[in-house]
Amino acid sequence: MGEAKQKKLTHAQIKADATGCVYCNKFDEFSIEHMPPRNMFQSFRPSGWEFACCYACNQGTKGADALAGMMAHIEAISENEWKVDRARKLLRSADTNIPGLHDEIFGNYAKNSYVSHEGLLRPVKEFRANGPLTKKHLNVFSAKLAMATFSHFTKRPIDQSGLIHTEWYLNAGISEETYNHVISIMPSYTQLTQGVQKSGRQFHLRYNTNGSDIVAAMVSFNDSFFVTLIATDNGLFAEPLREIYEKIPKQERPTVNLIRPGLPEINGI
Repeated sequence: MGEAKQKKLTHAQIKADATGCVYCNKFDEFSIEHMPPRNMFQSFRPSGWEFACCYACNQGTKGADALAGMMAHIEAISENEWKVDRARKLLRSADTNIPGLHDEIFGNYAKNSYVSHEGLLRPVKEFRANGPLTKKHLNVFSAKLAMATFSHFTKRPIDQSGLIHTEWYLNAGISEETYNHVISIMPSYTQLTQGVQKSGRQFHLRYNTNGSDIVAAMVSFNDSFFVTLIATDNGLFAEPLREIYEKIPKQERPTVNLIRPGLPEINGI
């Protein structure tokens, strides 16, 4: 099914055609999962990237979605008041679904500081973005994104025997060298499009896929939150992917993650 045709499917058709939840692959009563979530967008979210999702996966990852949305609206110096307001609202939602998150981010770790911006020192508030709750739930969101990306390009949920490699970066945390290297091996580009409306900087990705059993992508949200991902359920690719992961210095790249599909992390959230 071509991408343009898929965008025209109604929610009822998406659920009727589903062979399993986009994340856990279980066949259950489905809801519609929007990936990326609506909270990533200033107002209008173009249609597309909508998937059948079971209740447990949909409801169990609300906190992860809100946290990722918050991070996607945080800038070192924000000239967009709507982003500041959105980030505050999403923090409240994330903290409701992830008890203790607010204290982890802004507790004893937050401090006032200054950064240079256009020749002036501007006051900013630094906060902790590497605590265990933050890392756990951004890993969950990144895994969701990887499985949705796989499903979008292969037109099926990833098999639970597969493997997912993700790494996320906040704000300016991704170096220009890393960015240029990643996009050099991902020649294709896409975004959400509906009529003349495009997602633009709110959501776009560079990607490479064989359209069958492996997808690699770098996804950007508002130029503030980035996720690189590889998802495959072909055993020929899984072992090399595991070997690459084992060689990565985790102290230098603490947000890298390698997991099986299925969102086992949502248990107990």
